Amino acid sequence: MKKRHFEERSQFMSLENHFLNTFFSGLYLSAADLIAIGKANGVELHMHSREMLIKDLLNESNNKGTLQGVIGSLNALIDERINVCHRLSLEYPSARGALAKLAQKATGSKALLAREARGNPYEH
Repeated sequence: MKKRHFEERSQFMSLENHFLNTFFSGLYLSAADLIAIGKANGVELHMHSREMLIKDLLNESNNKGTLQGVIGSLNALIDERINVCHRLSLEYPSARGALAKLAQKATGSKALLAREARGNPYEH
């Protein structure tokens, strides 16, 4: 019989996958972005893959009780990126359609974060 390796499932798996996939989130969060958000919220992250960084950021901040601060920092970063999309759409009218889609997806990412901040009423 084969032994299988079972990795502990993160409670933030859907959020992690969302932010790792630019197609769905409309954003690219770099390793430096994630490390800076962690540092601003008391979570020390070491250089790893983006997948490990977002997982560590969300889980460690949840354990430390600073998840709301991380969500606030992510929202601020998303707002900044949405503003850049709007500014670029004014400077490059031919790219307006694509930039509007990115901004719309980024706004959807903020809604996902808001749901996460409220938490699951069926837990506990």
